Amino acid sequence: MGVEAWARNQEFAYQFYDDDFFAVLPEWYREKLSGRGPILADLARLLHIRAALEAGADRVIWCDADTLIIDESWQPSETEHSRFGEECWLQRDKSGGLEVRRQPHNAFMIFLQESPVLSFLIHTIESMIKRVDSDHIAPQMVGPKLLKALHSLAHFDLEPEAGAMSPVLLDAVRRADMQIIEFFRERNAPAPKCLNLCASLIDDSDVDVQDIRQRVARLL
Repeated sequence: MGVEAWARNQEFAYQFYDDDFFAVLPEWYREKLSGRGPILADLARLLHIRAALEAGADRVIWCDADTLIIDESWQPSETEHSRFGEECWLQRDKSGGLEVRRQPHNAFMIFLQESPVLSFLIHTIESMIKRVDSDHIAPQMVGPKLLKALHSLAHFDLEPEAGAMSPVLLDAVRRADMQIIEFFRERNAPAPKCLNLCASLIDDSDVDVQDIRQRVARLL
């Protein structure tokens, strides 16, 4: 199930952003980051969320379009004012062994009117990009990497059921590699209800989303 079907199933108001998604960004931001879609999106998400709240929404649930809904009946639990997805990121360490890193991600976010975090993030991202050398902007610098750094200090509210699928995990799921899958399952509780497919990190041209959804529901 995709995000739109899930939202309508939950009777949420649904908004999809097409090619105008980046139009909300300041012109200087678009120029400095020209061609760097994922970093442009890190701020654009937040600006669209802020606009929806200013228009009267009591809360906004953001899901990237490449989010796979595993449990169509799932609803996020209540949060006081702000929440981010929590990825259980499966990867290889320097020696080639498997490791999992738990950290926030911004492919899934919830913000309420009362959030003190949203405006702070917008300010922080704009400030960082204004000052950074455009030739030395690291991927995810103002996305997951920023959230991870801030989380160590602010201890954000995280949603462990809204995860992210690393390329290593996707490969294991497609091959039904139970050794890797068991390693992940032992370290990922509770089981994910939705997973961001991280399309910017993989070649998704041959990914059968429905097949992946069925495999994830069965294996994870």
